[in-house]
Amino acid sequence: MSVSIVFDMMKSIGVIIEGGDASGVVSSLVLISLFTDARADSSDTLPDNSKDFRGWPGDTFYAAPWGSKLWLLSREKLTTDVRNKAVKYAQDALAWMLVDEGNGAMAKSVAVTGSIPRFQTLALNIVITKPDGEVISFTVSKRWETQIAI
Repeated sequence: MSVSIVFDMMKSIGVIIEGGDASGVVSSLVLISLFTDARADSSDTLPDNSKDFRGWPGDTFYAAPWGSKLWLLSREKLTTDVRNKAVKYAQDALAWMLVDEGNGAMAKSVAVTGSIPRFQTLALNIVITKPDGEVISFTVSKRWETQIAI
């Protein structure tokens, strides 16, 4: 088992990745998918009631958008409902791995479960089964604080 800690000093936030090969290609693609901001829909409630729908500029050049809507939960209290939304957003963000665009799908299955293992900590357990049957499993944990709250 490997453990990686990704920390952003400017924002004082960090993510802990446990299990699997945290430096592998699949793990990297999962992290990019989860932590790139997907564009919000007009029906989504934006943090601070802002008008910033965010989104990755590269979506302009690609039919299927990248990223997740996890950023929409940044100002929410960590509840079971928020955990369930986080799981849904993660599943949506990783769905592209199951699509075959002519070169074969990257994964045969992707499963995401969420938990609140410790006070103010959200954990997403991700299990990816590759087409050859290899299983990659890891957990992404984030301390849940409203540091940007006013």
